[in-house]
Amino acid sequence: MNEAPRPQFEDVQDVVRYQLSRRSMLGGGAAAAMTAFLAACSGGGGSYSDKPANNNKPVATKSIQIGKANIPVPRDQSVIVGQVEYTVFDSFNGMIPNGSPSGAGVELSTEPLFYLSFATGEMRPWLATEYKYNDDHTEVTFKFDPKAHWNDGKPLGAADFKFTIMLLKDRPDLFGGGGELKEFVKDIEVPDPQTAVVKMLKPGPRFHYNFISAIAGPPLGIMPEHIWKSQDPTKFKDNPPVHSGPYKLKQAIRNQKMFVWEKDPNYWNKDKLDVKPQYVVYQSTSKQLDQASLAFERAEFDVGSVDEPHAKQLRNTGYPALVTTQFHDPNPRVMWLNCDPSRGVISEPKMRWAINYCLDREKIGKSIWPVPVPPAQYPWADYPTNDKWKNDELANKYKFEFNPDKATQLLDEIAPKNGAGKRMYKGKEINLEIITPSPVDGGEYAIANVLKTELAKVGVPATLRSLAGNVHDEKFQRGEYDIDSSWAGIAIDPEQLYSDWTSDKYQPVGKNAAGKNKLRYRNPKFDEISKKLATLDPESPEAKPLLDQALEIYFQDLPMLSVIQTGYPSYFNTTFWKGWPTDDDLYEVPLNWWQHFIFVLGKIEPTGQKGPA
Repeated sequence: MNEAPRPQFEDVQDVVRYQLSRRSMLGGGAAAAMTAFLAACSGGGGSYSDKPANNNKPVATKSIQIGKANIPVPRDQSVIVGQVEYTVFDSFNGMIPNGSPSGAGVELSTEPLFYLSFATGEMRPWLATEYKYNDDHTEVTFKFDPKAHWNDGKPLGAADFKFTIMLLKDRPDLFGGGGELKEFVKDIEVPDPQTAVVKMLKPGPRFHYNFISAIAGPPLGIMPEHIWKSQDPTKFKDNPPVHSGPYKLKQAIRNQKMFVWEKDPNYWNKDKLDVKPQYVVYQSTSKQLDQASLAFERAEFDVGSVDEPHAKQLRNTGYPALVTTQFHDPNPRVMWLNCDPSRGVISEPKMRWAINYCLDREKIGKSIWPVPVPPAQYPWADYPTNDKWKNDELANKYKFEFNPDKATQLLDEIAPKNGAGKRMYKGKEINLEIITPSPVDGGEYAIANVLKTELAKVGVPATLRSLAGNVHDEKFQRGEYDIDSSWAGIAIDPEQLYSDWTSDKYQPVGKNAAGKNKLRYRNPKFDEISKKLATLDPESPEAKPLLDQALEIYFQDLPMLSVIQTGYPSYFNTTFWKGWPTDDDLYEVPLNWWQHFIFVLGKIEPTGQKGPA
């Protein structure tokens, strides 16, 4: 019997109740998992902050001396975002290393099938209106919004979806390619322009995860077939980018390290999202923190361009236009450890445990990060929803602690010192290479520097290099490192992380990992467990024992070390724009490099302030 049409829901709790009652969209236990996940996220899971309580805030007494922003568009119509050091300006191909600039506003033009908000606990259908599994999770149907179109006016729908998935399915050399797409996807049928039916080789209850923008963006983005079908995806620059979002690229200015995005007057979903700024400008900030902070104080930037010490100084002096908004980040700061035997001693689990014992997590969390944060042991954020994946018995059995003596004992076993006092492994002196995409004044660099200091104390010399984005990405993907200090996490359940670490995704050092198994980790037992988990509902009774087994192997082998949980203060200037997300009204994730930032741009309003002549 056909059901009557249902209205489009915006509140995910109502959606899931309806889905559970009819085994529609999400499908069985996966819907229960999503319900619990979102309910917990909507509570935020706590906030890391050193801001004064509201009743202790200094009185706003300081006047604002507005500076002249160096942009080619009207100041009062523009949001200016201070961001990272850009190195790529003429390419927007996100499937290859250094093919697209990170955090440069590409997110404003790129849209997923669904948005999942960690700030509100809501999931918004976007390019797609629904997804529906069959009873055994061997088939999933996506329905696309018939209004959707690319920013060149061409329709966006099921044919683009099929083109993208079938291209990536057989291309493990591309980001998002191969992997579970090849493992799960048999074929895709397109019975009409808005319907894509994925036929699977085996049950895949998590397949829809690939198209949900949860952390920053979705694992897989949809490409316009009419643009890409005649292109070599390893060389095509997609410049200017043909995407579907509310902003289009106006210009990239290399000598100013700037990207200017302009509101698309023909944006397909304006009835749901009408962004307010006519322009959004992403620009690299000064490497001199005093200078970058002064630019924020002079309202030459609306977002970013100030760090916590300078923000604290502005608060204490009564600066009236600063809004600081905390966000409990889903990615712990981590150390990726290269497990490839060709890298020498780092491939030994005992060496990785020795490194673990050299991490003073309490010190790092209290003194290194911009705001005080707790230490981490599990490879996921400490959201309440993630508690279900924990196993405290295992965590106590494999206790993370700062213990240089235990590190020394392990090192004496696998890399004893020679007569000259140098630690040797298989006849060679050991010396580790630590890399990070963080600048030298960044948190990840500081964390790595603390580790480097402690390693030296136990006889392990290490070099530490801060690498520009393109250089870092190439070395990281090619496995040309021993330790990488950066970040990682899960969006919905641990199998998302584990499935990237299986042996079938291994590439030898020197070959591009394309975002998969950057650790070069191989463990047949772990592979077997992950393979079983991939076909199970994460909430099913059969899944929990397997998740515990995978977690124990993780603790034994430590291919990645969680260091600290992280809180991100976001800084907004209210001189030109008001209505930014706040701690009291966190209506959306406030991070400007996430795709969700378009909803912030749809909420803020101009103050009426005009820019200087």
